[in-house]
Amino acid sequence: MVKRINKKLVTFQFPFSIDDIGKQLPAGEYTIESEEESIVGLSFLAYRHIETILVERPPKGKPGATHYWSVDHEALAKAIEADSDRFLESKRTAASARQTSSQETENE
Repeated sequence: MVKRINKKLVTFQFPFSIDDIGKQLPAGEYTIESEEESIVGLSFLAYRHIETILVERPPKGKPGATHYWSVDHEALAKAIEADSDRFLESKRTAASARQTSSQETENE
C-alpha cells in the first residue's frame, strides 16, 4: 500500500470557522495537507482520501505555536468557497462604489 501527502497553501481573506475546529480562525495563509492511500487490488493505480489536516502557523517574524487540525475535507472546501465568494463580493461592492463616486464627480 502506497501513501501520499498533497500540500497546498490557501489564503483566507476573512476570518472563518469550521465545525471540526470549534473556534473562529483569523484570515491568513494556511497549509492544507491531504493524505491518501492507494487502493489495493485494482488493475490501475487509484487513491482514496484518508485525512485532511489544516495547519496554522504564526505570522512570519512573530513567535507562536503551529496548530494542526484534522478537518472534514468537504467542510474545508465549503469554507474556502465561502471566503472566495465573500472576497469577490467585496471587490464588486468596492468597484461599484468607485464607479458611483466617479459618476457623481463628473456630474458636479
